[in-house]
Amino acid sequence: MPRIMVFGKSKRKTRKVAHIARAFRELGNETLWINAQKTRRFLGPLSEPYLLMRIRRFDPDIVFIHSMDLPLTVLERISGGKAVIVMYYHDGWRLDQIEKVGMWGSKVDLFLENAEGIHDRFREVGIREPVFILEGCDRHDHRVRKALLPVWKSDVAFVGAAREGEARVRLVRELSRICEVKVYGKGWRKFGIKATLPEVRPRGYAKVCSGAKIVLGVDAVTTIRGHWTNRLWLTLGCGGFHLTNYIPGMEEVFENRTHLVWYHSEEECVSLVQEYLSKPEERKRIAMAGYRYVHEHHTFHHFAQRVLDLCGKVSKPTGERG
Repeated sequence: MPRIMVFGKSKRKTRKVAHIARAFRELGNETLWINAQKTRRFLGPLSEPYLLMRIRRFDPDIVFIHSMDLPLTVLERISGGKAVIVMYYHDGWRLDQIEKVGMWGSKVDLFLENAEGIHDRFREVGIREPVFILEGCDRHDHRVRKALLPVWKSDVAFVGAAREGEARVRLVRELSRICEVKVYGKGWRKFGIKATLPEVRPRGYAKVCSGAKIVLGVDAVTTIRGHWTNRLWLTLGCGGFHLTNYIPGMEEVFENRTHLVWYHSEEECVSLVQEYLSKPEERKRIAMAGYRYVHEHHTFHHFAQRVLDLCGKVSKPTGERG
């Protein structure tokens, strides 16, 4: 089995990198996870020699970099060696970051992303062959949890920050006129909306999904093929009934009104909320179908196995490791 080094910071709200590292490990691979950002914070100018030393000593077959969470100077030193270097970039909607992403992505052996619709933009900044990959939920943290306290219960819940000019603020206001809506996230106060909690972690997210009749999805960008936020994976993975905006390509992965329900406009969203609030059994059926589907096909263990399969197809030079 390959030896895998994972570089990335793991945010408390999602713990994505921790989930990926654990999935590699549970698939039988010797795995070392290092938070390079934390290392830099503690060691300062000594952090890069330290990271290079850890790489040399661990002698990995695969180096997995989440986003740009490895210093570029370290990446340049190990690029071209025997280890397969993989970068996974998941913020494709941030088009203002593309040039910076290219500085990292052009130096890896395998560039993975979840924004199929902007492959041409990635190629323009020097990334040879971007590969689209689906994310997922975590088989351990994302599961059905019983919501007992009122803080988790609502007709409609939205988890995420409020930002100027985005549909989420308008929709929350509109839906609040017809049902009980709770939001969990930062920035809502400036729009005159009180958030129930400023942050929820995996356990709390699962309770939101259990307590809310409808978990709303409102992505900042809805036009990039294949690029939906992890809110979709987490909601289905925690057994929530998910009503979300349509993203091109969704129908190739999910079945509408079977695994989840999507809308094409704010008006349709309001109409669907009214429809499904009156259909508790239908909501339960769809939520459970979505839950089974993602846990059977789209967990981080599935993601990690796909990464390993792709790495196995990368041709590398023989000889000493770089």
